[in-house]
Amino acid sequence: MKEQEPNRTEQLRLFIVGEILSGRFEPGAKLPSERELAESSGASRVTVRRAYDQLEAAGIILRNRPRGTRVADSFRAHPGPLESIGLITTLPHDFSGRFVEAVSRHARAADALLVLGIPEPDTGGEQLAIAVKMAARGVKDLIIWGADRSFDFRVFERLRILGANMTFFDQVVPGPFADYVGLDNRAALEALIGQAAADGAAHFRFLTRSDLNVDTNAEREAAFLDIMQKIGTSFDIVRLPRTGGALPPFPAAAPAACICVNAPLLQSVFRAPLPGVRLYCVDRPPSVPGTPVTGYRQPIDAMAREAVDSLRRQRKGREPGQVRRFAGELVTI
Repeated sequence: MKEQEPNRTEQLRLFIVGEILSGRFEPGAKLPSERELAESSGASRVTVRRAYDQLEAAGIILRNRPRGTRVADSFRAHPGPLESIGLITTLPHDFSGRFVEAVSRHARAADALLVLGIPEPDTGGEQLAIAVKMAARGVKDLIIWGADRSFDFRVFERLRILGANMTFFDQVVPGPFADYVGLDNRAALEALIGQAAADGAAHFRFLTRSDLNVDTNAEREAAFLDIMQKIGTSFDIVRLPRTGGALPPFPAAAPAACICVNAPLLQSVFRAPLPGVRLYCVDRPPSVPGTPVTGYRQPIDAMAREAVDSLRRQRKGREPGQVRRFAGELVTI
């Protein structure tokens, strides 16, 4: 029995953590008393007391006589040295691969182990499951490249209460429970539109996805629309589904600039030059035979370093919710 008791305590502790993450017990909610939990779980009162002691020591629950045992209701940083970093991202294209490499370099420089979680592309639910599993197994510092806004953000808030430090990168701006690192999208669109105007464009098209709900795409489209309305020139916005779709013709009478929301979209749509159309995109420009492509290259290394540094600052007690945006530079190939 003595050999089995620590294992039973751990099982009960993980069960309670799972109940908190699932939402059965929300932040601030009252938990069963020691007697009630012992009866419902079949564990001894000693086991329940030990599990609650461990959860209280970790700051996950609060206990006092008037209010009973409750789930903590405020964010807390996981303190101490940075030992491991969980990076949750897909690897569908060149940009994400370069980011993984850069985070790996800065993790090594911080003497931290990098734990990589790769869900299927564009599946927010699976990314969330990986984040929960990492946190439950002791990886308390997470960098998350959110697939889209299909996340249940309440679970990430619960992870914060369980002591996970989190930084989101690029596509999804999380809100006050996590830091965010990404591109200055307004600056990117201003630079691309300015270059297109200098190249002689008389019509401007913004090309984006119609079925991908990410903050960066929305920010870039909003910036494009605002700049175009201020300039007062000819423009249109085209949204294509990820499954394909025909690209409407460009105006025949004017040189046109097609500004793509990102490089993968440009590469998937344009395989050959279109007469009178010059191509632009956010990120490093892909090669399209027979036509120049101008991109707004993102400072991957600087952003990866900031993502790692933001986890360090959270460990030192700095409140989450900080947003850091980076400017890039124009590159033409």
